[in-house]
Amino acid sequence: MQRQPQTVPARAGFTLIEVMAVLVILSILMAYLITSLSGSGDVVHGKNTRMFLDQVESLLVDFETQKGDFPPSTFPANLPELPSTTNMGSEMLVLALFPADGSFQAADLPEDRMSNTDVDSTKKALSSFPSGEVFELADDWGNPIAYIHRRDYGKRFLYQTMDPTTGEPIDGDVAALKSPKTGDYYQRKRFQLISAGPDGVFGTEDDITNFARETQ
Repeated sequence: MQRQPQTVPARAGFTLIEVMAVLVILSILMAYLITSLSGSGDVVHGKNTRMFLDQVESLLVDFETQKGDFPPSTFPANLPELPSTTNMGSEMLVLALFPADGSFQAADLPEDRMSNTDVDSTKKALSSFPSGEVFELADDWGNPIAYIHRRDYGKRFLYQTMDPTTGEPIDGDVAALKSPKTGDYYQRKRFQLISAGPDGVFGTEDDITNFARETQ
């Protein structure tokens, strides 16, 4: 009788160890992908914010041409109602560029450029917007852009931003920046615009400004 060749039975599927190895690899790839996408998103937001600072700077130059000076970065005493001093400089930008009396007409800005992280309001609208909310000009992450007139260099201002991960409020102390090379203020004859950048914290390396910062 001729013997039939033996056949090796086919494997039914993956072993538990193989499945676990695949899951580990997939989780590593997903973590890398999420990190990469998040980082590339911040790069885009950073470029958009820089362009917006250029736009705001152009508006302030127009304002200075018409009014003889750049907007103040503190509330004037003649306001009918004083809002919270948190985010004051950024709020003054909105009040100056969109005044209730229509004495200056700024270009329309998208609604997502208006924030109110400190949630303050007044009974009567202080700007040309009907709402009593006291808005700030916002960067691409929805945080107020700090504005400091040259007269207020040396002063410190309270700003409130939102943590990009938790959404919790962050209180920051903001002051005009100096060049480590000369020891003098940047934009000493004009003003400074400062975004807290991707981390939402003022005073860190990822801050975005309307001037080129020098490193030590």
